[in-house]
Amino acid sequence: MTVQQSYLFCQIEEFYALLQKGDYDHPLDLAKKLQELSDEAWDQVEELYQSCVCIVP
Repeated sequence: MTVQQSYLFCQIEEFYALLQKGDYDHPLDLAKKLQELSDEAWDQVEELYQSCVCIVP
């Protein structure tokens, strides 16, 4: 596991803890955080699987 992957898992754990505490009462705040985590995860997928994701004409 890379440092970047570990950081993402820490972010997800922190998000879950804050969600359980009720820190995401507003749906827009929840949606923003979920989008941020999703974007970070997709960035890592693209980085790990560059040759599989890129379509070379």
